[in-house]
Amino acid sequence: MTLAPDPAQAPVAARWRPSRAGILNVYQYGDETLHFAGGRLLLRGVNGSGKSTAMNMLLPFLLEADTRRIDAAGEQTGVLRSWMLADTEETQRTGYLWIEFARPDDEVPGGVRYHCFGCGIRANRSTDRVTSWWFSTPRRARIDFSLTADRTPLTIDALRAELGADAVFARAADYQDEVSRRLFGGTNPAGYLALLHQIRNPRVGDRIDADLPQRLREALPPVPQDAIADAAQPLEDLEDHRRNVTALEQTDRALGSLLDTYRHYGRRVLLTAAAQAAAAVSAARSAAQQRGRLRTAAETAAEAERGLGAQVDALAKEQSTTQARLSGLHNSAAYRDHQALLAREQHVADLRMQATRMAVQRTDAQRRVGVAATTVTARRARVDGDLDRIRLGLAELTRQALPAAVPLRLPDPPVLLVEPHAGGVEGPRPGIDLLADLTLRPAAAALLRDWLHQHPR
Repeated sequence: MTLAPDPAQAPVAARWRPSRAGILNVYQYGDETLHFAGGRLLLRGVNGSGKSTAMNMLLPFLLEADTRRIDAAGEQTGVLRSWMLADTEETQRTGYLWIEFARPDDEVPGGVRYHCFGCGIRANRSTDRVTSWWFSTPRRARIDFSLTADRTPLTIDALRAELGADAVFARAADYQDEVSRRLFGGTNPAGYLALLHQIRNPRVGDRIDADLPQRLREALPPVPQDAIADAAQPLEDLEDHRRNVTALEQTDRALGSLLDTYRHYGRRVLLTAAAQAAAAVSAARSAAQQRGRLRTAAETAAEAERGLGAQVDALAKEQSTTQARLSGLHNSAAYRDHQALLAREQHVADLRMQATRMAVQRTDAQRRVGVAATTVTARRARVDGDLDRIRLGLAELTRQALPAAVPLRLPDPPVLLVEPHAGGVEGPRPGIDLLADLTLRPAAAALLRDWLHQHPR
C-alpha cells in the first residue's frame, strides 16, 4: 500500500477536516501515520494490501463507535477480534486507532485548532474477549502525547494518566455524545452516519433509486418551524414584494444612470491620479538615480578628501621641516653674505637704472640742444638779414638826401655781437639790445624842417 505525501502545510477550510490518522498495533500495522491533504486521503496499493481495511478502521468507525458495523457492508462480526488476534501468536494484544481533525482559529497559537479522537482495543485469546475504550483530546497524537510507553501500547489506566480522566470514555454512548458536541455542534449525526454507511456499501447500486434518496432525506437535518414561517411570510406578502421589485427596478435604473455618470467621472479621476502617480514614480526613479549618482560622487569626494588630507598632513610635516631648515639658513653666515650680495646687486641695479635714465635724459637734452641750435641758427640768419636790410635802408636814405642837400644824421648800422655757446653755436651776448641806440627821429626832424622851409604858408 502506498501513502499520499505529507501535506502538513495544506490549507485548512473553515470547518473541521481530517488532517492525520494513525493505526498502532492493529491488524498487520505496527505504527502507521496517515496524512490527509485538504481533508482527503488517497490510498494506493494492489488488491489485498489493506486499503479497505485501513478505511474501515478509521471512518465512520471512529465517529459512531459502533463495533457491530465496522466493515463497509455491515455484515461481518468479530471484526475487532480478527484484527487483533489473526496472524499473530500473541495471547493478549493492545492497539489504537485514532484520527485528528483541524480547522482555522485565530485565537490559538499557529492559527489552527486540532482535536484528536481515538479508540483503544485490547483482545485476549484465552478468554476470547475484546475490550474497547475511547478518547477525545485537543492534544495531538505523536506530537503532544504518545500512545506507547517503551514501545508498548498504553493501557486504559495509563491513557487516563496521560490525557486525564475526562478525556477517556469506557462507554461508547459517552464518546458518541463527545463527538456530536465537538464536531457537529451538539446535533445527532445518526442520519449523516447512516448515509455514510449506505454509500460505502459495496451493493449501493443494487437499489439506488429506492434506498439512496430516502437515506439522503434522512441525513438532512429537520427544518425548524421558524424557518418554515419565515419562508411562508414572503409568499403572503407577494404583492408588496412585486411593488417593491418595481420600485427597486426604477431605483436601479436611476442608480444605474447615476453610476454611469460617476463611473465616467471616476475613470477620469483615476486616469488623472494614475498619470500623477506615474509622474511621481518617474520623478522618484529619477531622484533615486540622482541620489545614487550623488552618493557615488560623495563617496568619490570623500575618498579624494581623505587623500588630500593625507597630502596636507605630509605637506604640513614637510613645511615644518623646511621651515626649520629655513630658520637655520637665515641664521647662517652664508645667508647673511648672500643677503649683503643681494643688497649690492640691488644697488648696482638701481645705479644701472639711474645711468639709463641719465643717458635717456642726456639724449633728450642733446636733442633739445640740437633743436635749439637749429632754431638759433635760423633766427640768427633772419637777424643778419634784418640787419643787412637796415644797413641798405640807411644807405638808400643817405643817397636820396644828397641831391636835396639835406644833412641827415643817421645812426650807425647795428652790429650783432655774438659769443660761442655749447654745441658750437654762436649766440648774441646777453644783456645787449641791438636796436636800443637806433633811432631816426633826428633825421625825421631835419626833413620836416627842410620841407617847411620849402613850403612856407
